[in-house]
Amino acid sequence: MRAAHTYRMDSSLPRILILGAHGGLGRALTRHLAPRFEVTAWTRAELDVTDARAIASRLAAQPFDVLLNTSGITRPDDCEEHPERARVVNAEAPRHLARACRIKGARLIHFSTGYVFDGESRRMWAEDDPAVPVNCYGRTKLEGELAVLAEHPGALVARVTWLFGPDKDSHPDQMIARALHAAEIRAADDTTSSPTFTQDLCVWIEHLITHHPQACGLLHLCNSGSTSWHGWAQAALEIAADCGAPLRTTRVTPAPLSSVVSFKARRPPHTGLLTDRFTQITGLTPRPWREALADHIASKQRLICAAAE
Repeated sequence: MRAAHTYRMDSSLPRILILGAHGGLGRALTRHLAPRFEVTAWTRAELDVTDARAIASRLAAQPFDVLLNTSGITRPDDCEEHPERARVVNAEAPRHLARACRIKGARLIHFSTGYVFDGESRRMWAEDDPAVPVNCYGRTKLEGELAVLAEHPGALVARVTWLFGPDKDSHPDQMIARALHAAEIRAADDTTSSPTFTQDLCVWIEHLITHHPQACGLLHLCNSGSTSWHGWAQAALEIAADCGAPLRTTRVTPAPLSSVVSFKARRPPHTGLLTDRFTQITGLTPRPWREALADHIASKQRLICAAAE
């Protein structure tokens, strides 16, 4: 699938432009939306989001009704090492995208993160809770949120957390791969969030596009509930074993984050998100993260078993 290809389908539906087409979420959205909508998907090669003039000219010339911005620097350690580039990509680029969309009269759905919160409280976070980021990634993403909504009041900023899906290996995939060959698995039990299945996220985004064109502001999108990295890994191994994966172990040992992995950027400990506003707007209730994880692992079962050989 060529990232810059335009998929022409029902001409009565909004035309969609996706940025960040090589990322896991960008690929998932392209695959999900292309059978029904006219979708154009751009990578960095098609649009350099660090170039404000290029953003203005390319978006003015491109026919679209909805822009889905999945582009950004999403690895906290990369942001910590290159803070100026992180600011340009995560904060300034969204500002220019929002301005171009407003001028064009197009809708913008911009993706952000639960890392805008400090995570010091163990409670789940709502959209109107104070955002106090603890690292460069969170700060630049928050700056991007504020810039988008200031430039384009009709824009929608979707915060997502702990993405997993078929387009990119995530924590549960890595834990399963490790358990195929290792007898001991450890995972952090002192950091929690709400896993988000990209397949479900694509369905929610399509629903917002087709049924709620006026929805704007901040919106949390994730599967319901929260868990730790340990709980996520433990669930993944149990589900994989039930599906017949030849794991060497199904037990994950809980451990402090600091003893499992060393990060340059501080991580907020608790970033689980409430999705009440999404339910109020759409009438949809995200299913529990474990149910979504089971579907994800079942769909990958053949690949998991092949990896064990």
